[in-house]
Amino acid sequence: MSRKSTEFDAFGVKYRTKQFPAIRGLELIDDSKNIHPCEILELTEAQDMEGNWHSLAHPDNINRYVRDVIEVLSPLLVLKAVADLVNEYSFGFLLSWKGVKIPARFTDSFRAVVTQNAQPLVSQLVQDKTADIRSLEEYYSLEDAFKMFDIMVAKGVNEALANEAASRDK
Repeated sequence: MSRKSTEFDAFGVKYRTKQFPAIRGLELIDDSKNIHPCEILELTEAQDMEGNWHSLAHPDNINRYVRDVIEVLSPLLVLKAVADLVNEYSFGFLLSWKGVKIPARFTDSFRAVVTQNAQPLVSQLVQDKTADIRSLEEYYSLEDAFKMFDIMVAKGVNEALANEAASRDK
């Protein structure tokens, strides 16, 4: 597991992008209504006619390189389409994600203590020593973090079920 990269063509321009790291991905999801195009495209580059790559983290590069080569579509429509493709690449997995089901008897009376300084998912992965902050900031994608969290939750549910069965058998 590590953040994946991809290349794609859209409207005659070649782009390459990398999945957001887990912590940055969570920040973008939390602020999804107020994301500027430079933020969703901050890890994306566009290739110019000479084959050079240009970061789309800067508005000038978005204006210069995000375009329809045959000039049929407006720049705004092209920008939205490219941003949607990048968004799908980093966050599309969430549309079909089904997390581990925790039996209600294990959660009904449980209230976890949380910190306001870290996302709950990040906090749990760090507490469980599944990942550290740096790896979640740099190495693992948001999808990786969700997979690790599900594994951690499944382990905990299985341990609780085993403890429950053992106490019944006494």
